[in-house]
Amino acid sequence: MTALSVIVPVHNGERYLEACLESILGQTWGDFELLCVDDGSTDGTLTLLERYAAQDERLRVIRREAEGAGAARNAGMAQAHGEYLFFLDADDFFLPDMFRCA
Repeated sequence: MTALSVIVPVHNGERYLEACLESILGQTWGDFELLCVDDGSTDGTLTLLERYAAQDERLRVIRREAEGAGAARNAGMAQAHGEYLFFLDADDFFLPDMFRCA
C-alpha cells in the first residue's frame, strides 16, 4: 500500500501546472501516488498531464467532465490507494520536504 495519495484537481491550469507537478514529483519523500483530476480543461492541461504521467509512474491522470473542484476531489478519493490523503491545488508549488514534514 502506498503511504500517501496526493490529489490535485485541475481545470485549465496549464499556466501554473508544470511548477506544481515539478514540486510534487521532486519531493524528498517518494512513497506517494499523485492523482491529477482533469476537470474538463479546454487548454493544454490534459496534454501536459499525460506527458508527465508517461515519465513518472507515480502520476495517474483521471479525466472528467467539468463538474467543479469538489467533484474532482471526490473522483480522486474514489481511486486513491494511499493510507493518507493530501489535497493540493494546481496553482501551488511546494518545498521539497513538504511530505516528510506533513
